[in-house]
Amino acid sequence: MDSSTEQTLETIEAMRRQEDHHGYYCVTDYLSELQPKFDTATCSLDTPPAPVDALCRSVMATWCNEIAECCNYKKETVAIAMNCLDRFMATSSGQEVLLDRNLYQLASMTALYSSVKIHEAEAMDPKMVSRLSRGVHSAVAVEEMESKMLKAIEWRVNPPTAMSFVRMIIQELVPDHLLNPCEKETIIDLTRFQIELTVNEYNFSTCNGSSIAFACMLNAFESCGGSNTISIGGDGMFLANFETTVGKILFVDEKCILNLRIAIYELMNGGGDDNDNNDDNDNSNSTNCSRQKMLLNKNSSSSMMTNEKGLPGGATATYDTEGNIIDFYSTSPRTVATSCITH
Repeated sequence: MDSSTEQTLETIEAMRRQEDHHGYYCVTDYLSELQPKFDTATCSLDTPPAPVDALCRSVMATWCNEIAECCNYKKETVAIAMNCLDRFMATSSGQEVLLDRNLYQLASMTALYSSVKIHEAEAMDPKMVSRLSRGVHSAVAVEEMESKMLKAIEWRVNPPTAMSFVRMIIQELVPDHLLNPCEKETIIDLTRFQIELTVNEYNFSTCNGSSIAFACMLNAFESCGGSNTISIGGDGMFLANFETTVGKILFVDEKCILNLRIAIYELMNGGGDDNDNNDDNDNSNSTNCSRQKMLLNKNSSSSMMTNEKGLPGGATATYDTEGNIIDFYSTSPRTVATSCITH
């Protein structure tokens, strides 16, 4: 093992310790903890309070992503902002914010403001944040909320993100003779696409970034195995070795990763959305599928070998000319997710 690989493994180990240490970057299920307190509170029948829920978080995460796109910020900065926000909500100061949706909006905007200040080349002016809120929140309120938030999370503003694990594993641990640079770029792009979807969902917020990264990477490999233009893994041994080796490096639970993979497939297919608007779900599903195909086709000139046996867990499938699955010989996470949604 060369010194560079050893250093990368040590960095990953340190990041895993940060994830698992309660009080560092671990996110708890704060909404379920809030519910009993809210149920037992004395509420006015005329104006019952509306505490923050998972939909509120999704709306604000979407807003943060839209701002990031407009300002050319990295989507990873949004992931960091949401992690800081989630950890703040789990504190005693944050619990008070959860009972007021207006304050939660301010806290969400402030989390992005702080993350941009730390992780982007150019900071946001608090007056700009105030304008983005259409004057609902003043610049002073933003700065006061930032101070409150940073103290509550003890100034821990550099969480190990899912994408940081992906970059180190794919770029630094996987040799170029197993995956060439073009293949690595494809896997990273497909993995990033999935990770960005999970950032908006509360149900994934309590999962470690390493577990989400691993699940998304395995899904990306499986997606490439189902493409007519891209197929990674040769006889399937590469993927099997990758899954075993990386699983040991990250100390992940196999069953947990399998459940995560299925949940992420369901999210991509629109099955993870609780919204009753079927038209919105169909549009989201269509958009997600189109983006996936676009990412796969981006590297269609790659020298990857076509092999329909390169699916994880021994799964084998037959695909039509558009890359859609038409027959299965065993079960993969994608099969389970698709089956759950269509039935």
